[in-house]
Amino acid sequence: MARQVPGPLAATRRCRRRAPAPRRHARFLGALTLLLAGIVALPAAAQDRVDGDRYQNPRYGVQIEKPSRWHFITASTVIDVARKAAGMPAASGDTDPVKAAGFAVIVSKVPVLGREVAPQVVLMVQDLPKPPGDVVEACERLRSGMNDPETVTPTRPVRIDGRPAARLDFKGYVDGALVRATALCTFQDRRAFVVAAQALAAEFDGEAGTFETILRSFRLR
Repeated sequence: MARQVPGPLAATRRCRRRAPAPRRHARFLGALTLLLAGIVALPAAAQDRVDGDRYQNPRYGVQIEKPSRWHFITASTVIDVARKAAGMPAASGDTDPVKAAGFAVIVSKVPVLGREVAPQVVLMVQDLPKPPGDVVEACERLRSGMNDPETVTPTRPVRIDGRPAARLDFKGYVDGALVRATALCTFQDRRAFVVAAQALAAEFDGEAGTFETILRSFRLR
């Protein structure tokens, strides 16, 4: 985000001609930002499976769905665009785009990620040093990326397909813009999965119903 946005987790994007290393574009829980200006929705790469409005990544056991007029933008696409912008060759076949970018897919209301914060949901993945003790506390520690962050609703325990999880609601400033986010967070051993929805605070309520539908569609095997 030069305007940072994928980070409850924050996948930031820098709107500059020279693309930074993809890993810098991925942070956890903060402002959820767009990674690079000009990234468009493209066909899925080998690791990704897109069937209409459903995205799956069998390697990580995740699935999420989108509204019919929204768009999937995968980590593979983001990394390919970043490497091309930097004049680098395409990534080798053994490169794991999810590990490199810190997220699997962005569910975006717009097909092109530009300078402005557009409504989006980011499915993020991060490996931690060890499995968490308290899930709620572990999820709150992942949150970063916003200035002057403020909790909207206290973080509370929930369950995702019977798995312990947490729900977070917060807001804060990203490059001077007030952004509101809501997220689901859960773990598989020491691997964290966060599905974070964000929009400008002034637009959040209008997207809240759509965000809830997308969050409810998340599945983890």
